Amino acid sequence: MGELIYCRKSIAANPYYIDEMGINVYSLEELSYVIFHNPYLFGPTFATEELIHWIWKDLDEKDVANQLKELLSENAPFHMFIGRLLSSCGYLTQAEIRQTMELIASIENKSEGECKKIRADRLLMNNKIEEAIYEYENILLDTGDLSNYVIGDIYHNLGTAYARLFFFQQAVLYFEKAYSYNHRQDSLKAMFYAIRCDRNELQFEGALQKYNLSEEEASEIKEEVTNASKAAEIQDFSRHLDELRSDFSSQESYENNLLQMVENIQKQYNAMCRM
Repeated sequence: MGELIYCRKSIAANPYYIDEMGINVYSLEELSYVIFHNPYLFGPTFATEELIHWIWKDLDEKDVANQLKELLSENAPFHMFIGRLLSSCGYLTQAEIRQTMELIASIENKSEGECKKIRADRLLMNNKIEEAIYEYENILLDTGDLSNYVIGDIYHNLGTAYARLFFFQQAVLYFEKAYSYNHRQDSLKAMFYAIRCDRNELQFEGALQKYNLSEEEASEIKEEVTNASKAAEIQDFSRHLDELRSDFSSQESYENNLLQMVENIQKQYNAMCRM
């Protein structure tokens, strides 16, 4: 998980596999860490007899297991189950436990499809791009309980994910699909932005005619994309390149440092694509 977790309680010889995350945990502290950092990935199906049996047998936490079993038998709200679980080892503060319970309570009464969308949105927000794409595409395999508006928003977010990876033509397709469902102007405009970022003038002009955008709206889109290329991050990058040129006397030194910058950017991009 990338962090050292101090465990006061016992550590199991046999781990518990968390389907929602695809990982093993060996202690209540690890379990608390995972839930706290990924609350949107957990739903009522996580509260099982299997989990309680692992806490009873492998961790020898019989009091905790009995309390969780009682909550399960009483069909207590899922956030109450999670609250008791997080309170069992003292890893999180009371404020952190309350925050996690509130987040889980906010989605536990929504439909399964809506919960999945919220979880996928969270992944996208945290720049876990490929994981978000995978979740959105899974949701679209079964949209039975979702409105056209929500389906449109899923397609819009898929477009956003692909645009962040610079797959602008794929983004165009998803933004247009989004607009066909939700009829939101921001989905339509996002489609034009993606076309413009792809520098496809012929496609841009064709879309203008298809969707009857005015010259004023077209000019606004062109200007916004142009301004985006002048954003602070890009200006900082250009300034850093200028500094590299002035700081290094030899062409070889400049090229080596430029290569290092490119490798760092590549690592950041690969991190967004990592499952």
